[in-house]
Amino acid sequence: MDIFTESHLRANSIAWLPVRQTDSVCYLGKDTDVIAEKLRLLTQNTDCIEHAKELFGQKTYDYLICMGADLESELAFFGKALAADGRLVLGVENAYGMKYLAGTKEIASGAYFSSVEGLKEAGGYTKEEICALLRQEGFSEIRFYYPFPDYRFAMSIYSDDYLPKQGELIDQIGNFDSERMVLFDEANAMDAAIARGKFTEFSNSYLVVAGKEKARPLTDERGETVSFVKFSNDRGAAHNIRTYITTSANQTKHLRKTADTQAAKSHIQRLVQTAQKLTKLYEGSGFLVNACKAYEGGVELEFLHGHTMEEELDRWIERGEYDQAAEKFLAVLKEIASVSGKETFYMTEEFRNVFGDVTLPQGLLAAPVSDIDLIMPNVLVLKDNQKTIIDYEWTFYFPVPVNFMLYRNIRYYADTTAARRVLDPAALYEKLGISKEELAAYASMEESFQQYVLGSHTPMRRLYQQAGKPAYHVSSILHVIDRLERVRALQVYFDRGSGFREEDTATYHSKALDGTYRLEVPVSGEVSGLRIDPGSQACTVEIRRLAWKGQKESVLSFVSNGHKMAGSMYLFDTDDPNILLTDLPAGEKILQIDLRIDSMSLAAAEWIAPKIDAKYKLKKILKR
Repeated sequence: MDIFTESHLRANSIAWLPVRQTDSVCYLGKDTDVIAEKLRLLTQNTDCIEHAKELFGQKTYDYLICMGADLESELAFFGKALAADGRLVLGVENAYGMKYLAGTKEIASGAYFSSVEGLKEAGGYTKEEICALLRQEGFSEIRFYYPFPDYRFAMSIYSDDYLPKQGELIDQIGNFDSERMVLFDEANAMDAAIARGKFTEFSNSYLVVAGKEKARPLTDERGETVSFVKFSNDRGAAHNIRTYITTSANQTKHLRKTADTQAAKSHIQRLVQTAQKLTKLYEGSGFLVNACKAYEGGVELEFLHGHTMEEELDRWIERGEYDQAAEKFLAVLKEIASVSGKETFYMTEEFRNVFGDVTLPQGLLAAPVSDIDLIMPNVLVLKDNQKTIIDYEWTFYFPVPVNFMLYRNIRYYADTTAARRVLDPAALYEKLGISKEELAAYASMEESFQQYVLGSHTPMRRLYQQAGKPAYHVSSILHVIDRLERVRALQVYFDRGSGFREEDTATYHSKALDGTYRLEVPVSGEVSGLRIDPGSQACTVEIRRLAWKGQKESVLSFVSNGHKMAGSMYLFDTDDPNILLTDLPAGEKILQIDLRIDSMSLAAAEWIAPKIDAKYKLKKILKR
């Protein structure tokens, strides 16, 4: 599967646009890719071209869409091809995108840090540069959106009206096009940027919607602008949905959920009934349920202002108040467990279809309706400290053990990061009376549930395991380099009449990663012998120069415990390789060393060495 042309997630970057069936659209891209296919679903008036120059002299369009624009060379063509009220939609790399700073290769150049270094082949732009270039071409209406992880696989799209909160930007889709480095934790860095109000400067890429003076408003069928959209469509078709936050003219925000596929419509429509069932179930408890009503395109929920229980618990932990955080967490879990209408759990066929045919202990309690995703991010705390359930998509109308819901809370909060593990997940399970037998069963149930959500679909995370490129963490790279430096360190021993001693040595480290050394080693007059150890591991050594400064001779006569391979190459089948020089000229002198060390396993060297000696013995016999 070619991820960049065949994955339906590629179309998320444009699927949210309010394109009408009567609109004309031109897409700068291949006629066969998924973006083109999605646009044809939105309007039959879709043209596809592969080069901006093809726009010259053609008709004008209501939308012109280009993902990965070369602004300097293409903008002039774009402006002339738009209708007076048309909209230009661009996917643009951010020159200072967090993932590029963290070690992802840039798309246009295929190199590291080319935009940061200001190289000509770089394809990234800053917001200021984008605005300046658009205005030069007469675009006065410019709106920025911030796709995450980027415009190629946009799973969320933010705007200046609705920016991400800390902890939201954690699902980084892997690199499929080339290998990369990982210089730091991008999720933590994004959280820090959000906290400092700098997210828009470090967004990995931009979606830019631009128009000229008479450009139509970018509003939906209700006349509202899209402030945020989240795509939950890396699932089976029956469960693929979108979540929108829109803003009306009076700045009121609305929260809506729609089906992303025809097959998911019933999944969305049942949310109204779910809200009613949960409201009845939690009546008299510490929880309210976010109101939900149907509308023509899906369902609308009340847009509430507050913070999640996840954020509240994180703040306790950040302050180092671990006992208080644990107590607060347990208190919320006990509220979840105190749901009304509990009876002894019994397994239904519907249960087996979702969670598998697992063996569970006798006597577990369950409610007739179960919101298994009642976890800390889905509990909103309002100003009056009222807790409200805000996302109840995964509610089932059959019994599920209440302890399974508690298990999922601990698994997806207290056992996710090192900072949160201070709450001691094992102790939390014990305090809630969840046995080891249950834990094993619940882990199996969770695996079955995740597969139920996916159906026959293979999600991006699994595709990355199959087709992703390597990601080299800088800590691992430094560890390898450190090890190489240690095993390839060149050590020179000086014999001043008492033999070679560890305390009379000089150690050198290669400045080149390929193990090359170019040294000038001062040798005093009282030194009668030199021993050069090329590392502390079996290796090959290419000796280009080993001679006294000022002499034409390139390699002095020496004795070693290595095997001559060919020319200036030697193999050392020992972890203590050495080269010995004994016939030293009198007086002060400088030994010039130019050689390259390539480490290898001792087993390989021991296997090769006898073959080399046999080869050279044969050559000597033939010469005689």
